[in-house]
Amino acid sequence: MSTRTVDIAPALAGGTSDRAFRLYCYLVLYSRGGWVTVQDLSDACNLTNHQARGPLSELRAACMVESQRVYEMGALGRKTWHTHFRLPQETTSEAAA
Repeated sequence: MSTRTVDIAPALAGGTSDRAFRLYCYLVLYSRGGWVTVQDLSDACNLTNHQARGPLSELRAACMVESQRVYEMGALGRKTWHTHFRLPQETTSEAAA
């Protein structure tokens, strides 16, 4: 079985929603273990930020993703909080092995 199939297996086995599955698959296939913003995730999965936040919370509660909040410059030149997500480190290190 390929490593990408193994990475997607937790989402297949769980009771995740369709949107959560789409976001998780994007992280597995394209993030390379790095942090991805909610905006980038939602754009890649053809969702709005609002539509992506609930499923991302669902994935975080199931310990399938990690999140971090960063206080950084927003699009309008003001500092604001942005949330970034990535796969847990043990998942990405298993895929690399």
